[in-house]
Amino acid sequence: MVDLNKLTIKYLNKLGKELNITFKSSSKKADKIKAILNSGVSNSKLEELFNKYLSQHQSSKGKPETPKKKTLQVSVKLDERVKLLEEQVKFLMSKIDNFEVYLAKERSSKQVGGGYNIYDVQTIIKSWILPGASISIDEIMKIKKLKKYPKDLIEKAIIDLIDDEILDGSDGRSIQKILGNIGRIIRR
Repeated sequence: MVDLNKLTIKYLNKLGKELNITFKSSSKKADKIKAILNSGVSNSKLEELFNKYLSQHQSSKGKPETPKKKTLQVSVKLDERVKLLEEQVKFLMSKIDNFEVYLAKERSSKQVGGGYNIYDVQTIIKSWILPGASISIDEIMKIKKLKKYPKDLIEKAIIDLIDDEILDGSDGRSIQKILGNIGRIIRR
């Protein structure tokens, strides 16, 4: 007697096909074995077919029937992804370069002659004027800390603070005026 349990479903299907036995698609391995044993096939024929399919099954063990990995497609997809990443890196590098140029221009516009920094001037002005207080342009020009800065830098700093809505400019009693009409500034 042969032990059909040693065969996989695939080889049981082949054996059944050779014996002209049709199985239901939903039938299980045990049902297929019963159908083969109850088919009335002689033991010698069944043993011959069993040995044939058992040897095929054992020789196919360890090596796949069809290659599951397609290395060519994987390498092509990998090459495409690498090219896409290279393009993205180039794009990002160009954006960084553009931003660095913008920052350099911004820094150069904020620095006026002699390497003076406009932010230092703005900080001094903001520290001298408390929120809600006002001061004339003449008084600002007399601040000792601002004496070392050029007049045009101080005026630019005040205009920037007015543009940034930190200060408000108004007419006032001042000999010196900014833009011809701002004589007094008020901190918001």
